[in-house]
Amino acid sequence: MSQMPDNEHPRVTEIVKHAIELEKENEIAFATQILADLVAQFPAEAVAHGYLGWILSCSERHREAIEHCRVAIQLAPRSERVSLLLFRVLWGAGERDLAFAEMKRFVTVGRSEEYLNLINELHQAGL
Repeated sequence: MSQMPDNEHPRVTEIVKHAIELEKENEIAFATQILADLVAQFPAEAVAHGYLGWILSCSERHREAIEHCRVAIQLAPRSERVSLLLFRVLWGAGERDLAFAEMKRFVTVGRSEEYLNLINELHQAGL
């Protein structure tokens, strides 16, 4: 659970959105830095760890990415967003069995339209 003050949520959300935009513009190093700073400021914020994991994964720093996403899962085990980030990071690292294990773990604690869509996509792709 986040220990972040409620008044900080909008700022944190904007920082995460900015990092995602930076990644889209191929500014991975800057996106990584601002998310690392966010994690340092709010070490118990699952979304910050999850998106830092995603950005690290984009630069093929898979072990670090998985580590941050696992921290995010420990902080927010019922968060669909965090679970999907871990799934995608594991998938990108070639850890497909672990990615499916995360999917299975999450569907035991919550319902996910995103996972249902993902399963359909993977099935159509023959995976």
